Formats: sequence, C-alpha cells, structure tokens
Amino acid sequence: MRLFTDIVQAGAITRAAIMLNSSPPAVSRRLTALEKRLGVRLIERHARRFQLTEAGKAFYVRAQRILAEIQDAEAEASSHAQRLKGRLRIGAMFQGGQRSLAPEIARFAMRYPELQVELVVSDEPLDVFTDDLDILFQPEQPNQPNIVARKVTEGRLIICASPDYLKRKGRPMSAADLAHHDCLCLAQGHTVQNRWRVTCEGSDHDVEVTPRLVCNSGETLYEWILAGHGIGLQLEWNARKDLEAGRLEECLDSQWILPWYAVYPHRGYHPPKIKAFLDYMKERMGQHI
Repeated sequence: MRLFTDIVQAGAITRAAIMLNSSPPAVSRRLTALEKRLGVRLIERHARRFQLTEAGKAFYVRAQRILAEIQDAEAEASSHAQRLKGRLRIGAMFQGGQRSLAPEIARFAMRYPELQVELVVSDEPLDVFTDDLDILFQPEQPNQPNIVARKVTEGRLIICASPDYLKRKGRPMSAADLAHHDCLCLAQGHTVQNRWRVTCEGSDHDVEVTPRLVCNSGETLYEWILAGHGIGLQLEWNARKDLEAGRLEECLDSQWILPWYAVYPHRGYHPPKIKAFLDYMKERMGQHI
C-alpha cells in the first residue's frame, strides 16, 4: 500500500523510484505483482504519464486511510516513551506565505530529530485526504465531514508595490486610481483574483482591477511585486521583512482580514505529534505572523 501511494503521489514510476532509492524496473515489477494479486489494474501506464483506473482511485483513498491508522497506532504506542516519531506531512495554501511558515516548521523539526516532517506548498486547493496530509493550513473554514478545523491566526491582505514602481507610476490615492496601474493578480485554476478590497473613510469597498500580469504561483507573484513590475496583494506577515526594510510599501488602506485554520482529519485518537505541532504553531504564529 505504501509503495502504491508513493507512486501515485510521485506522479510517475521513475520519480517514485528515485524517492524510494530504487530503480524504475523494480518499482514497476512490484506494482505489477500487486495488481496481479488483486486481480485488477490499478494504473494505466503510458509512455510519458500514467492514469489511475477507477479501481486504482478507490484503492488509493482506502490505502491512505489504512496507512494513516497504522501510523496513528504506532504513534500512540511510541507516545508512552514521550518521543515524537514517524512522519508529519503538512500542507499550506499560503499564496507565498511559506516565507513565514517554512522557517517555523524547520525549527519545530529541529526539536524532534526522530520526526520526519514534510511540507507541501500549493497555491491550488489541497485536501487532507486526497493529498495524504496530516495537517493543512488554509484561509477558509471547511464544511466537510470528518474534518476538524482549528483557527490559529489571522492575516491582513495589503495592497503593496516597490518604491521603484511607485516612483515611475505614482502612488494610488483612491480605489479609482487602481485603473491606471499595472495590477498583478494571482490565479487559482481558471479564476483570477482581481477583486480587491480597499478601505475608504471607514468603509470597505470591493474593486475589480484589470490584471497586467497573472500567475498561478504566489511566490512568483511576490517576486514580480518586489521587482517593480506592478502593484499587488500580499499577506502582511509574508511581506513584513520587505516592508520594514523599505523594499515594499503599502499603497492603500485595507482591513481585509483572513482567518487561517489548521485542518486535519477527525479520528478517535490524535497522535501527540499533531497536538505538539499545533500548539507550537499557535504560539509562534500569534507572536510572529
């Protein structure tokens, strides 16, 4: 089951072989043996890609749950020794917010040398079950069954640009001025985030801007803003160091507050590693993010 889930998550037998420190033929043989034992084809293999069959999709979902239960059982047993062990797989939808989250995760991992910590960063929606995550950080409270959501912090979205850009194009003084600026927007799938919220005279106003550049990578969007290509939205905590250093400037007032939740599967038993990590992040995000 672990081999099969590793292959699916890697997206290719060759990449799975590298991840498993094996060879593509060996991994392929093991997959074929699994399919032969089950009497069904799990993956349709093609020259440059593969695709899960219906049976493969069902087996993948069930295998993830079984492996998670095994991991929980091992963690519960090892918790009596007061040690954190095993794997902790964390997902983050942070529009580039890994600038603040990733260092904290690394510091947490240093505390527990027997714990293997994985960080999956994406500007596209993630799912704790489909993406085999122990914890997912996201800005919306989910309404899925069998999911627990714990609010860990809040973040303000700001409209910002580099001093070089503002020198060239001028500083917007009102929401209407954004029509004359190079607006940089993030895309999620086919949806472009071009509705920005500006605070004027104590009231919030949603403004539809015309994108000059669009990208589905929050990190790339941040680099564009920093390089002076235009004006864009960023989480305040993500841009804090560059704001303090004068490399970025906030342009218009915005009180656009996003709550951030730690989401994880609801199980009868929660491993100590999850509790320890959530307690750590609650403290650190409250202080520094």
